[in-house]
Amino acid sequence: MKKAKINKKKVLLFLVFPLIIIVSAILLFFYFKSKELIVEYETEMKVSLGTEASILDGIQIKNGRIKTEDVELDTSKIGKQEVTFQVEDEFGNRKEYKREIIIVDTESPKIEFKEKIEVSYCAEVDLLKDVKATDNSNEEIKVEVEGDYDTCKTGEQELYYIARDSSGNETKEKFILIVKEKEVAPKPSVPNVMPDKTFTTSKGFKGETKNGMTYIDGYLIANKTYSLPSTYNPGGLTAETTDAATKMFAAAELEGLPHMWAQSGFRSYTTQSSLYNNYVARDGKAAADTYSARPGHSEHQTGLAFDVCATGYACITSGFNGTTPANWLSKNAYKYGFILRYPQGKTNETGYVYESWHFRYVGTELAEKLYNNGDWITMENYFGIDSVYSY
Repeated sequence: MKKAKINKKKVLLFLVFPLIIIVSAILLFFYFKSKELIVEYETEMKVSLGTEASILDGIQIKNGRIKTEDVELDTSKIGKQEVTFQVEDEFGNRKEYKREIIIVDTESPKIEFKEKIEVSYCAEVDLLKDVKATDNSNEEIKVEVEGDYDTCKTGEQELYYIARDSSGNETKEKFILIVKEKEVAPKPSVPNVMPDKTFTTSKGFKGETKNGMTYIDGYLIANKTYSLPSTYNPGGLTAETTDAATKMFAAAELEGLPHMWAQSGFRSYTTQSSLYNNYVARDGKAAADTYSARPGHSEHQTGLAFDVCATGYACITSGFNGTTPANWLSKNAYKYGFILRYPQGKTNETGYVYESWHFRYVGTELAEKLYNNGDWITMENYFGIDSVYSY
């Protein structure tokens, strides 16, 4: 038998051709790999509030180009914004990408304040008065006081103002509260007990002072001219006063007025003395005399007078003036035997500033006369007496 001849060329071609295909495929793979579009960016990009930034910030492109117009971001408000952009590779193929822009506030609020606040001994103080906080977010920032303080303790007390915005940024500023030494009010230079006597007022009413108490036309008087003994104590508000007040407050609620009550009723001579002395220490004697009675001269000691408070309204301050409860009381109190003891514009007669919350029980007969169809007459004017300290 003859042996078949092997065609060496065909064998070589058979071996080389696949190799060429494999090499070509490898070369093509690496070619296209080198031309592969690569886009690097933060899918969530955080931007500080109020800073300049655009939708294409921080994007890195290899083997391609961005085909989306760059646009400035609105960074004026905290929040999230979703944006898209397109990228084209070297072969003209386009792809869209999404990213989330998060506007964050990293800046702490600023606090405007006084580093030192000086107050009188035992005085009320509003530590947040004139304190203001601002923030780059333009939101309303609440300021709080951190630390315990006592205005009845003299010396310096270290406190802090704290302000936080809605992003949790916090500012803490130290300030000093300085409480001045206590001033002692001068003691009265005359005895508190008035001598017994009878007299007639300038308007013809009979007056009688007995055991240190003065009655005019049968009504107990306590003002700057006429005092009460330090020992006078009816044991609280009189039964007539309490009963009439209960009826008045009940009538007010039936008419839709908020709940009212007698916040400050009877005060003893000792209590009034302490209260008055604190006011003198805080504001000085001249100022205190315009709104607080000296001990022995307070209507609260008679058990016939009280200060009214109402739910939801300022209590025993000028903030009560002109409110719905104050106006109702001024128009209706006389029906229950009460008078507005210190009317507006009558300081020269009563000796005290206008107090829309202070009422005195005198009975319905006299109350209606003093009501005077809404133009209140003072007891001083009606009886023809004055209200002036003699010391």
